[in-house]
Amino acid sequence: MFLDKYSALTIHQHQCSLLTSEGEILDLSIEQTINKISKEPAVFVIHAPITYRKLHSPKHINPHEWFDILELAAFIYPTKSLGFTPQSIAKSLGIPCPTPVEADFLLTIIQHLAQLLQEKQLHFPSESLQAQGAALFYAQWKWAPLILDVLKITLPIPAKNLQPNDSLKIWRNLPKWQDTPPRPPPRQLPLERKETLQRLSNLLGPDAETRIGQIDFADISRAAFAARNHQECPNVVLAEAGTGTGKTLGYMAPATLWSEKNEGSVWINTYTKHLQRQIEDEFTRFYPDQEEKNKHVVVRKGRENYLCLLNLEEYLNTLPQQQYRNKIGLILLCRWAEESNDGDLFGGDLPNWFNDLFNERLLYQLAERRGECIHGACPHYQCCFVEHSIHKAQSADIVIANHALVMQHISWQANNDSAEQSSFPTRFIFDEAHHLLDATDSAYSVAFSMLETSELRRWLLGNEGNKTRSKGLKKRIHDVIVGDNKLENLLEAILQATHALPVLNWSSHFSTELDDRHIPNSNPTEYFFHLVYTQIKARSQKNASPIPMPEYYDQNECDLFPILPQLQEQASILSEYFLQILTPLTQFIQTLEHKLKADIDTLDKYTKDRIETTMSSLERRAINPLSVWVDILNLLDQPNKNLQQQQTHVTFLKMDKVGTRILDIGIFHHWLDPTFPFMKTISNYAHGMILTSATLRDDSHHDTEATWQAAEKRIGTPHLPLAPIRASLACPFDYSKQARIYIINDINSHSISNLAHAYLNLFVASKGGALGLFTAIQRLKAVQQRIIQPLEEKNISLFAQHVDPMNNNSLIELFKSEPHSCLLGTDAMRDGINIPGDALRLVVFEKIPWPRPDILHRERRKYFYPENPNLYDEQLVRLRLRQAFGRLIRTQTDRGIFVILDRRTPTKMLSAFPPDVPIVRIALQDAITSIHEFYQDIS
Repeated sequence: MFLDKYSALTIHQHQCSLLTSEGEILDLSIEQTINKISKEPAVFVIHAPITYRKLHSPKHINPHEWFDILELAAFIYPTKSLGFTPQSIAKSLGIPCPTPVEADFLLTIIQHLAQLLQEKQLHFPSESLQAQGAALFYAQWKWAPLILDVLKITLPIPAKNLQPNDSLKIWRNLPKWQDTPPRPPPRQLPLERKETLQRLSNLLGPDAETRIGQIDFADISRAAFAARNHQECPNVVLAEAGTGTGKTLGYMAPATLWSEKNEGSVWINTYTKHLQRQIEDEFTRFYPDQEEKNKHVVVRKGRENYLCLLNLEEYLNTLPQQQYRNKIGLILLCRWAEESNDGDLFGGDLPNWFNDLFNERLLYQLAERRGECIHGACPHYQCCFVEHSIHKAQSADIVIANHALVMQHISWQANNDSAEQSSFPTRFIFDEAHHLLDATDSAYSVAFSMLETSELRRWLLGNEGNKTRSKGLKKRIHDVIVGDNKLENLLEAILQATHALPVLNWSSHFSTELDDRHIPNSNPTEYFFHLVYTQIKARSQKNASPIPMPEYYDQNECDLFPILPQLQEQASILSEYFLQILTPLTQFIQTLEHKLKADIDTLDKYTKDRIETTMSSLERRAINPLSVWVDILNLLDQPNKNLQQQQTHVTFLKMDKVGTRILDIGIFHHWLDPTFPFMKTISNYAHGMILTSATLRDDSHHDTEATWQAAEKRIGTPHLPLAPIRASLACPFDYSKQARIYIINDINSHSISNLAHAYLNLFVASKGGALGLFTAIQRLKAVQQRIIQPLEEKNISLFAQHVDPMNNNSLIELFKSEPHSCLLGTDAMRDGINIPGDALRLVVFEKIPWPRPDILHRERRKYFYPENPNLYDEQLVRLRLRQAFGRLIRTQTDRGIFVILDRRTPTKMLSAFPPDVPIVRIALQDAITSIHEFYQDIS
């Protein structure tokens, strides 16, 4: 029997249970386990990277030799994440779990998985399942002998049956999308209060607690679904719904009801992928049947998040040359892709630990992240996951997107004369609206840099000298224009002029020490950025840290003006080079458009699609950025004009470095208020919007009107023609009983040793369940190195973002699954995690999160608060503190303590917290004593 030969290992609270190959169960320390398993022939584990890390990563042990149960689960249940512990896997599989869990329980899990695989093949026989099992055997997968035995596979597979390699060509069996007629415009029937609240009640169920704030939110949200009275004047609801209000269901009720009554689409947008999936999960209340839910609710992301079938095909063609771990990963991904709901590699139904177990670059290489999608020219176009999501969204009632995607969508609509205006959504909900300023800044800023220019060269010329699918413009379009002399000549002119852009690997030879002897032979763009470097080095001020430690990430920047004379001169020269690319590009598109119109009756659909796709991608990927870069270069020659534009934009020079290596260098152009172009554009299309967040207002001076005005200015609603309806919804928590805030006043947080000492003792006092938040990655790493060993001696696990080789979702799931564990993180953990219950009971913030004092921030604080710029900083800090505190109390039964380790915390920052939460400035030892008392009932 397969299971008779091997041992099994579980680790809980740093105590190890080992089932030896002789059948003996041993309770061992970490050191004893390391010595013992090095002599075992093979070991069953759950999540090998985590297990290896808990064993302190001994160099003489190779975790790839272990049998990871999660890999077996990935073959049987490709789209299901079973968890990270024996307890969570047992719960997912519906099998009883003993207490305590010993190593032999892993054999029970394996036997149950094998039985489920057998039943799956019995009730749903699949040649593909057998062939992929055989493919994994040839790839030397350790679980393959068990798979062959359970599925009764005899090798070689008979020639009449599906062969292993053919079973991986999953596009042959994937469903194909079909064109559907455009959706008619929605009706304009209003929502009645009674029916809206009844929908909310149905969503909540009969046993739900009554939340007055949630009821009020659902009621006030109806205004965003009312009929618009004037063109370009959407009805807007601006609602602050504190943590625990239940805002997701609060807006789901009117959104689903309006969509149902009016047969229209509602777009719900949030800031992160993790939050998108949280919102999608909530819709299971309304659509408990998954197939029904898939018809009505679609999650939309950028195409870089989805599996690209053309990339997959390329990798499968090189399968014999792949390392065996890559082979196994690719085959298991094929298993997943066949059963996936949407092909989303990042945050979809691919288990979030997949990237931990295999090459972390694998998923990124299989996604379409280089802008090379050939759309209708792709042989897999009709089964493409991205196209599926686009077509599903056109007929879906609810589309769950993110801020970045909706801005791209709105921008595309504004720049294209689409005949399908009726299918464009008219109702938008922006959850986590406090991030709109950051999201619009990313969407509407311009980067004229080495990375951007070299990326354009790669996109036009391909990966020069490398054998990859980066084919460049000529290979993507030449067979369509062959024989057309005008188009061929224009294409050659484009490609010849493109050599003025820097090569993709510019960083390996970019010289910061050029002299006059090298200038004539320099790439003109590269020389331009050398001069940018010269100005930055001459004028930038090094970011000084109060803590004596090497800087890992160094960002240097300076103002654009006064400009170096040589840089101004080179800008004029480079502008001419760029026009030599831009002019034939524009003519090329115009000629293609003429060809499309002239030959409309003779061109087949495939060729039409190729031409239209090429025109659209050239406009977006080449003409738009080049036009903006030329404008920026012209700005450099007109400083007076630039000074006039300072009222709306800020332009500066910046260089990003890691150590001595330059990551990017260039000119960066930002709107001072980037919500302006967004709100002006979306008001053309939106009939109604809900903008909501738990942290909209900074209620520092208890001036209600002033706080609303400040919130609106950050969100951008003053740029809308119609003032929003404001609402502030009551929070249901009793913070006076549920929470405490301690400001430690007797440690020097600038000292890493003191900081580590505080984190260690606070984490021990709470017996784990603690989240440590940092404003700098290096400080996080320094503290982690000092406290991990002492915590482990206290049987408290420590996990850390930027240290542990796991993605954020894996870290969060692991932290939630181990009640006596701690997690260190930066702003991603501060803003986007939801951990209700006892798993999170302590949040420790290292210091006040002041905004980074860079040029963009300098100009924005003057723009938003010209009379008192410090108010801008203070508001940002208070809102960040509110976000961090919001991680702590998520339900009415939660209890938690929030600790700030910065003795210089200004009193005026404390208005960030709920007014009824007790706030005490206290010594570290007294805080530790209070934490002991607060959590004395935690075992």
